[in-house]
Amino acid sequence: MSKDHYEQISFENLLEQPRPHVPTGTHPIEEQSYIIPTNEVLRMFQAISKWIKYRSPGGIIYGRPRLGKTRAIEYLLRILPNEFGNDLPVFHIRTLHTKLANEGVFFETLLKDVGHGVPFSGKPSIKRDRLAKFLAEKGDTSRHKRIVMFIDEAQCLHELNYGWLMDIYNELDQNRIAMTVILVGQEELLHRRTLFMETKRHQIIGRFMVHEHRFTGIKTKDDLSICLSGFDQLAEFPKGSGWSYTRFFFPEAYAVGNRLQDCSEELFDVFSSLRQQAKIRGTFEIPMQYLITTIEYALLEFGANGRNIGWVTKALWEEAIYASGYIHAELRIPAVEFDESL
Repeated sequence: MSKDHYEQISFENLLEQPRPHVPTGTHPIEEQSYIIPTNEVLRMFQAISKWIKYRSPGGIIYGRPRLGKTRAIEYLLRILPNEFGNDLPVFHIRTLHTKLANEGVFFETLLKDVGHGVPFSGKPSIKRDRLAKFLAEKGDTSRHKRIVMFIDEAQCLHELNYGWLMDIYNELDQNRIAMTVILVGQEELLHRRTLFMETKRHQIIGRFMVHEHRFTGIKTKDDLSICLSGFDQLAEFPKGSGWSYTRFFFPEAYAVGNRLQDCSEELFDVFSSLRQQAKIRGTFEIPMQYLITTIEYALLEFGANGRNIGWVTKALWEEAIYASGYIHAELRIPAVEFDESL
C-alpha cells in the first residue's frame, strides 16, 4: 500500500472526528489565556536557569516594549518548577509604578504581589519586617534555601527602591536564604545600570545587575516557524483532546495537511514587504504582541468560527497584520480603525 494511500486514510480519519463543542468566547484564543513558547523565551529560560543554578544574586532582562516580556515571565513561572522542583519559591512583582519613591507603598506592593494576606496595615518598618519574615519562611521551606523574584517594568524603580530591596536581600542573607532578583523591563534598565557604574553604586550592581540578557522579538524565519508550530502541535483545547488550535479553527485544512508552521516563510515575507512599503526603518523585529494578534485574527476571522475560509492566503495575512496595528505602531503613529478594503 502506497504512502499516499496511508495519508489519505489518515486525513479521512481526521475529518470524521467530531469537532469539540467549545462555547463561544471560551476558547483560549478568544480569552487570550495561553502562552506559546518562542526561541527567545527559551533562550531567556536558559539564561535565568544558569543564574539560579549558580546562585547569582540577580540580573536584568531588557528589550523594547511589546516584545512579550511579561508573557515570558508567566511562562517561566510555569516551567521553572520542572527544572528546580515545586518547592522553589518564585514571585512575580507587577505593580511598582509610583512616580515618587514611597517606602510604605513599596513594601505593601511587594507584600501584595507575593501573596501575603496582610499587605496594607502598619508602618513602613513593620511592612518591611513582615515581608522579610514571609520570604525567609518561604525560602527556609525550600531545599534550595533561596527565593527568586521577577520584578516587571523594572525601569520604573527609583534608586531608593533599590536601597529598600537591598535591606530585604541583606536580611535574608543573614538567615542563610539566598535571593535572586531578576529585573525585567525596557532598555532604560541598561542605561540605569551604566549610570550606577559611573556613580559607583557598586552595591546595587553587585546584588541586582550582575548579569544582563537582551530580550528580542521575532527576527528570523526560524523564530517565526518555532512560534507557529506551537499553534499546530503544543497548544490544544480541550486539554488531551488532540485538537490543536490550528486544527480547531481550520479542521478541514488541518485534515489535509495544512499547518501554520508551513506559512512561516510567506508570513515573514509579508511582514518584510509591508515594512518596506510603509518605509519603516530600523532593525527588523516583530514584537510578540503584534505577531500573536496577527495569528489570533487569522484564526478567529478566517477560521471555522468566523468567515470559514479554507486556509490563510498571502492577502489574508496582509489583512491580519494591518488589523494587529503593527504597521501603525512601527511608524509611531496612532492606529486608525481597520478598513477591511485594505
